[in-house]
Amino acid sequence: MRSPATMKAVLFDSPGEADQLRVGMVDTPVPAAGEVLVQVCGAGVNRPDVLQRQGLYPPPPGANPRLGLEFSGVVVEVGQGVSQAEIGRQVMGLANGGAYAEYVAVPLSQCMDVPPGLSLLHAAGIPEVYLTVWQNLVMKGGLSKGHLVLVHGGSSGIGSAAIQLIKMLGASAVATVGNTEKGQFCSALGADHVIVYKEEDFVQRVIDLSEGRGADLVLDMVAGPYLDKDLACLAVGGKILVIALLGGRNASIDSAKLLFKQASIHGTTLRPQSIGFKSELCRQLQPVLNEGFSSGLLRSVVDSEFLMADVVQAHKRMESGHHFGKIVLNVGGCV
Repeated sequence: MRSPATMKAVLFDSPGEADQLRVGMVDTPVPAAGEVLVQVCGAGVNRPDVLQRQGLYPPPPGANPRLGLEFSGVVVEVGQGVSQAEIGRQVMGLANGGAYAEYVAVPLSQCMDVPPGLSLLHAAGIPEVYLTVWQNLVMKGGLSKGHLVLVHGGSSGIGSAAIQLIKMLGASAVATVGNTEKGQFCSALGADHVIVYKEEDFVQRVIDLSEGRGADLVLDMVAGPYLDKDLACLAVGGKILVIALLGGRNASIDSAKLLFKQASIHGTTLRPQSIGFKSELCRQLQPVLNEGFSSGLLRSVVDSEFLMADVVQAHKRMESGHHFGKIVLNVGGCV
């Protein structure tokens, strides 16, 4: 049975505020060679979605211009070269845009199986954050047992995934948060230490916690004025991994620290990466997720669920900064 010719999707006409988001009708995508068509159960809401809506993060060339970078759902059609046996498979994965919709066409290689014990809806909040953390801390940072990792924004979707993955891999996690409630949330996830940055200097605290050595890795979604502070509390040979610019795009650093600490600063984004790169990320992460969710070392952290019709409220929740973990859109294709 073929999918309907048209579908519901979240739309907006021009860059602006969340209130302009609406649900409208568009053509249902047709899977190309190597792709599958997924009937969407849930779509994760991510800060890049908000930035795209604001006109600050345009989609890369060739990407679907509609919102939505991650999804969960059921394969209902396949493109050329993909086995019919894929139909009916429950998956989660990365979309090249367009996941805020009833159907999304994606490369099969960007799909992962839903880990044991995880609901199909909550699986929508897993791919973007865990693949981002894996790309940065493991592939670029070389995260290994015994490392001390400083995670800024510990109560966010990225932060909550990072803390859990750091602990699963035998390292220590130090999280910065804005208040005590968020600190308690991070501690419950396994963070070894939490730092309320409004009340204490995270640089000095990291130095003290590490007995003067500093952090091996810093996962930084703030940038701006944080970069120089990251360097100040970094261990010799340490790495700073910048994944967002919540504190601003410009930074002033003490270059002497960069030299003396033999440090490196990496900047990454996931969306513009090639299908091949994203596919390799999915291949590496799948067994880790299976093991983590099966053992209980990893768990889904969903702050709130919104119906697709309530996407305006979902984006406002993201912009408020009051969320703990992931925000998920319930698109309606859950089984």
